[in-house]
Amino acid sequence: MNTGKREWPLIHEEIPLFAKIKQTFWTKEFFLFVFCGGMGTLTNFMFSLLISTRLNPSLAYVCGYAISLFVAYTLNAKLIFKSKIGFGQFIKFVISYIPNFLILFTFVMVFLNIFSWNKAIVYALAGLLGLPITFLLVKLMVFKKELFG
Repeated sequence: MNTGKREWPLIHEEIPLFAKIKQTFWTKEFFLFVFCGGMGTLTNFMFSLLISTRLNPSLAYVCGYAISLFVAYTLNAKLIFKSKIGFGQFIKFVISYIPNFLILFTFVMVFLNIFSWNKAIVYALAGLLGLPITFLLVKLMVFKKELFG
């Protein structure tokens, strides 16, 4: 029976793609990944600042990022994916982080060297970028989980 009111599809049913995206990102696994990523980001931020007292800030960021990979891998393997820590899996983890690193390093280079922003601000902002992409790459490449679901 038509009551003259317009029915919106999102009110009564979800679009399948939206539901799949929600299933992937609105999960305990994703929120744990955000926590682990936050710990890795904090590690990167702290070590980048510390190392930048002795090295060029861009190079310091690379060193801080490398150190943070150990923290992020360990937390991801143990807390999220319940997997044993292994060298081969760590290498896959590092490879899955390459796109994230390239995006973030470009960001750091541009904002430190071209715009001359404060390194603490640049490191903090860089830490906020790339999380969903990295989550999907790690989930698929390292821990062999299904993309959606």
